[in-house]
Amino acid sequence: MLRPDSHIVIIGGTRGLGFAVAESAAAQGARVTITGRDEAQARSRAAQIGGSVTGAACELTDWDSIGALFDGMDRVDHLVLTALDRDHNTIRDFRPDDCARTSLMKTVGYATAVNKALPKFSDDASVVLFSGLSMWRPVPGSTTISMANAGIIGLVNSLAVEIAPVRVNALTPGVVGGTAAVDEADPVRADWYEAMRLRTPAKRLPTPDDIVATTMLLLTCRGINGENIVVDAGMRFA
Repeated sequence: MLRPDSHIVIIGGTRGLGFAVAESAAAQGARVTITGRDEAQARSRAAQIGGSVTGAACELTDWDSIGALFDGMDRVDHLVLTALDRDHNTIRDFRPDDCARTSLMKTVGYATAVNKALPKFSDDASVVLFSGLSMWRPVPGSTTISMANAGIIGLVNSLAVEIAPVRVNALTPGVVGGTAAVDEADPVRADWYEAMRLRTPAKRLPTPDDIVATTMLLLTCRGINGENIVVDAGMRFA
């Protein structure tokens, strides 16, 4: 459990899994800051959760935006980085500009967020960076995000050593049931999701609750550091 007086910052916390993590943290009594590109939307989403939740703007390709976010904070106990651009990009019809923008956000942006948060980290701070199963199990059009997700693991390895005693871990979700990524998938991806589910030992997809529980474990368990925890119901074995 999070300490009731802890402050957790979730970059990318206005939707999807980040929002689910924010709801759980708020329910545990933590002070939560969620961010999105649009400040008004971030504040609106924070109001939906209520409690000690605030919304703020943060653009992970704008270094000044990241700096301004943390400049206004007194203390950061936990930092969660879930923000993601879903660049559908194949190597046959490769769009380097789109790839560069998404890759910059997911790698340099994540690293910059940790850099800007560093002076505000408490003595027992922790960081969780979201990667993705596409680094090992690519899907049609995942060229960009497969590369970026693999980069997250290298970043975690470096940060765990460089910013100790702050703990740094990665969380790699599989295909998560009940999210827009699945429900709104194109037919090619939808068929792939179903095939993977049927070939998975558990015959089930992980749920948002599974991802939230694992995030909380990584934030609060002092014995886990420099790890990549995969939550995919055995999908990687298919």
